[in-house]
Amino acid sequence: MKKIIPKIILILSFAPYVFCLGYGIYSAIFGFGFLFSTSYGFDAFQSSIIIMTILLCCYPVIPICLIYQLVYLSVFIMKKYSVPKKTVLWLSSAFALSLIIIAVLIYANI
Repeated sequence: MKKIIPKIILILSFAPYVFCLGYGIYSAIFGFGFLFSTSYGFDAFQSSIIIMTILLCCYPVIPICLIYQLVYLSVFIMKKYSVPKKTVLWLSSAFALSLIIIAVLIYANI
């Protein structure tokens, strides 16, 4: 029972991403209204995913899920392949830093 609970939490940590994708598909079909305008199709899909992702980052749902996924993957690699903790720490830090840099670049439209 102890081994299955972290796997269930890992599966549940993907729920915000599935929610954003589902809401994007719904908005693409039925339209997405924001600030006195309504868009359809790919524009609605893109706008709704961006707005929902920002909303889920303001309430730290997505960052918490991402941190849990990173920790779960790090522990899994350490146990399965007997990699030293120092190496896994360096790799996970580099991955998290690259995600932050990508988010800043996307936000700055570079």
